[in-house]
Amino acid sequence: MKRYRFRLEAVLRVRRLQEDAARAALAEATSAVGLAEAAEVRAAARLGTLRDEAAPSGAQAWEAHRRVQLTAAEELAARTAELGLARAERRERQRSLADARTRVRALERLDERRRAEHAREVARQDERAVDDLVTSRFRRRTA
Repeated sequence: MKRYRFRLEAVLRVRRLQEDAARAALAEATSAVGLAEAAEVRAAARLGTLRDEAAPSGAQAWEAHRRVQLTAAEELAARTAELGLARAERRERQRSLADARTRVRALERLDERRRAEHAREVARQDERAVDDLVTSRFRRRTA
């Protein structure tokens, strides 16, 4: 009997490479989320310190301080938006990885079934060969 060979081995190898690429993309997206969270925390802390400062007494100084606070608030809003985008990207990468895993697992299950069928066929042929051997020996002894 021929040795077992999975006919879709090349496809399975490509799917595994795709799964690895999806896993790497998810790792990058997770890292980006961490960086975005840290940037948001820094922006919130900066805005908090500006709010806690005493307001200047002069009108021009107060106006300048207010502009700095508004700029810090805009910065915080921008960092929050970036964090939302990073999280959305991570969710998309998680879905991509799940899809890639599903494709790989489907081929692996197919390979397992074909391997089991091949093993059963080999066992069946071995059993036939043993039966033929025993039958031929029995015929020689009785003749």
